[in-house]
Amino acid sequence: MNGNSIRPLIGRRHILGHDAIDEDHFAIADGWLRAVNCEQMQFLFFIARLRKLMRLHFDREAALMHSSGGMLCKCHQSEHLTLLDLCDQAAALSTTNWRRTQSLLRIKFPKLIREHINGMDQIAVLFINSNMKAASGQ
Repeated sequence: MNGNSIRPLIGRRHILGHDAIDEDHFAIADGWLRAVNCEQMQFLFFIARLRKLMRLHFDREAALMHSSGGMLCKCHQSEHLTLLDLCDQAAALSTTNWRRTQSLLRIKFPKLIREHINGMDQIAVLFINSNMKAASGQ
């Protein structure tokens, strides 16, 4: 830890009501916290882990949408790519500009992830939950 107080990436207000998606979000939040608190020499490991957690979540989300009779819209998919690209940018910068790397993860990433959860993921969960209930006759 570097002594700076870092606000959690997400909290209770980001719970959307789908267990798998919510668990993924909190796993991503934990991965992010580890990446922003690690030493520079550990960073490439933790950013790779964060990227893997996000990729698994994005794949799960797409599969849930598909099994509910829908698909992620292009805007939703584009936001996924933006978040993955941000991780790639941070990884590329990490050996030459540690301060910029930390800025990307501590300022830009939280803003984007919270907006994504509150917007795109909330819509996806509403679609998934509504269609799963309809399919089960509830």
